[in-house]
Amino acid sequence: MPKVALTTKAGTLAALSGALTTGRVLPLFVVTAGEVATRREETIRAIQSAFADDLLIVRSSAKAEDALLASNAGHFTSVASVPRADAARIGEAIDEVLRSYGDPAPDEQLLVQPMLRDIEVAGVAFTADLDTLAPYYVVNYDESGATDGITSGQDTRAATYVQFKGSPVTPPLPFLAKLLEACRELERLCDNGALDIEFAFSRGELYVLQVRPIVRRGKDDLSRVDLKPTLEKIHRKIQKLSAPHPNLLGERVIFGVMPDWNPAEIIGIKPRRLALSLYKELVTDSIWAYQRDNYGYRNLRSHPLMVSLLGMPFIDVRVDFNSFIPKSLEEPIAARLASYYLDRLAASPNLHDKVEFEIVFSCYHLSLPEDLAPLVGHGFTQGDVTAIEDALRSLTNRVIDPEEGLLKHDLERVEMLAQKRASILHSDLSDIEKIYWLVEHCKRYGTLPFAGIARAAFVAVQMLRSCVTGGVLTRDEHDAFLRSLNTVTRRLATATRGMQEGTVSREQFLAEFGHLRPGTYDILSPRYDENFDGYFAAADRASEAHDVPPFALSDAQRARIDALLREHGIRCDADGLLRFMVAAIEGREHAKLVFTRTLSDTLRLIAELGARYGVSVEELSHVDVRTILNLYASLDHQDLKDIFSRDAEYGARVHEYTRALRLPSLIREPGDVYGFFVAAETPTFVTTKRVVGEVLRLDEGVEADPSGSIVFIESADPGFDFLFARNIKGLVTCFGGANSHMAIRCAEFGIPAVIGAGEMNFATWSRASILEVNCGNQQVQVVR
Repeated sequence: MPKVALTTKAGTLAALSGALTTGRVLPLFVVTAGEVATRREETIRAIQSAFADDLLIVRSSAKAEDALLASNAGHFTSVASVPRADAARIGEAIDEVLRSYGDPAPDEQLLVQPMLRDIEVAGVAFTADLDTLAPYYVVNYDESGATDGITSGQDTRAATYVQFKGSPVTPPLPFLAKLLEACRELERLCDNGALDIEFAFSRGELYVLQVRPIVRRGKDDLSRVDLKPTLEKIHRKIQKLSAPHPNLLGERVIFGVMPDWNPAEIIGIKPRRLALSLYKELVTDSIWAYQRDNYGYRNLRSHPLMVSLLGMPFIDVRVDFNSFIPKSLEEPIAARLASYYLDRLAASPNLHDKVEFEIVFSCYHLSLPEDLAPLVGHGFTQGDVTAIEDALRSLTNRVIDPEEGLLKHDLERVEMLAQKRASILHSDLSDIEKIYWLVEHCKRYGTLPFAGIARAAFVAVQMLRSCVTGGVLTRDEHDAFLRSLNTVTRRLATATRGMQEGTVSREQFLAEFGHLRPGTYDILSPRYDENFDGYFAAADRASEAHDVPPFALSDAQRARIDALLREHGIRCDADGLLRFMVAAIEGREHAKLVFTRTLSDTLRLIAELGARYGVSVEELSHVDVRTILNLYASLDHQDLKDIFSRDAEYGARVHEYTRALRLPSLIREPGDVYGFFVAAETPTFVTTKRVVGEVLRLDEGVEADPSGSIVFIESADPGFDFLFARNIKGLVTCFGGANSHMAIRCAEFGIPAVIGAGEMNFATWSRASILEVNCGNQQVQVVR
């Protein structure tokens, strides 16, 4: 079969019109700029004679439009709905298209086709991942009836379907099956596995509107990675993990990147091996479960919370939901509750980043009885609901108690870490011994109490929100309380202003905040004290939060809260509740600052150890932290350089597969690993403000000045706190929930933000030049 050469838009479509069997190409008439210049009227008449349709579309077909090195997609104009009988309008449309070329050469082309009617579905299909060229079909489509809903980035009814090329599963919609069949034929005809195909379905027929190569220049080409056996292994792994377990409640298994200790927010969805293994070691392998058990929840010790699917971290949601059930609940009620949680998430996957607010009942608050009421219609008796309510009340009282509460003990425990850290760093221990003990102390005196304080902070936020729901506080008062808190971010902003005013030296600033880094667990992410000018040289924000008045309850509010607390059996008064909320929320951020100092020093020592043996931080980023920790109590015949280099080489090979892999943010069935719809997320909007500004995406570094921009970052990592010392207009994160670090920070500073926009929204919005974020209306619009 002769191959179709990918040339101009018109040339490629003309060649395909006689060869494509799985779809149709509309009739086309090709015109050159020279013909328009020398035989304008004759050319227009020829166009009118070539078609019988009432409406035409005049489309660009410039040489620079569909090249291998640059596509210039969307750069040139097309004019739709041109009346065939109106010669003057045809001429105007031709002129408009040619003007978009600049100064076209005589042989530059444009094409004219009939205007396609009765469009059912239209969109763009890629026959390789746009970023990695990995072997996936990615279909972006909408059902609005427009052919440019996807390419314009404006349509809100868009959907994205992803399927591995070697998938054994059939696409869930008939039109997708037909489209992918055409994609396979086009790949064969064009002898190219990386195509960009515009398509439309009209009256059940597939029409191919454009075919061009995906630009390869500058891409991370992972097309060589053989994912088929890898996905088969992941499929089997999920099947095994889905089996009933004697220590776990719930009949189904779900895996997600966002629930609970959401790895997508903290280490990203494709972290390198050192970051992934550090997070497992410090939090998700055992520490998380110790904290839950200590706080009165079911004992899930020895159950890892996070599983790594070839380097992609997923929370085992069945394990997670089990861990939120009070241990005092009788087993039958607990089992029904676990199944209810899992079934609800399976039915509403858009809630996967809000499970603690929208699905799980993990603490008592003033609106809990109303929230629990629907359980009666889902297999629970009123007695069951009362038992759940009582268990959560008892658990919450243990956290809140001002004298003996769990929060108080954890706040005291975390303060011990600074002394432990200093004693290790100032000792004569070897670097390997220091790394080992820093990690051990970080777990015992850092992440373990931090996990407890974070749980207390969640209780505080729930209590605060229930005061709004109950009409005791207004939404503005809720926001005023958060703005009044003396958090780490506020201290950082105050110190930044102090440097500008000359009252705080750089040395003083770095002594407190120098250890922070945007990628908290990432050895490749420079600390503040390693890249101060990159983070703060252009800092020009004197935070409006500095002069916020202290928050105080009115006498009427205090009396109302006192009455509600007595009514609900919560063992504190209004002032005690306020003190608890302040201590918990401020304490969470302080504890994070404390334990991340030890973590950051651990990464610094690992980098210094590697440098001494000629191992770069790039290589070290692929080393499993257990490889380093195991050196403390074992002696290997290999040199340290060989140990690190071999482990790094293995980690780098695995990471190639991780980067090529595409998995859904929520896996509900084993077959989801082969084909899935990208979730249209429901973001969290912070503040009620509206802002319009230029878009700046900070994913490759932080050298660009974010001042005056709407900044896009993938995760809501606290290391990006430096942004609050810059005059940013707004913030958008791909991942993160209502209670994430950045959501709380933006609320404090009154910065409009979209937290947890989701992969599809994030990709679309971050490609815009100008964006409008209307938090009050919970809407984002592409302006340009």
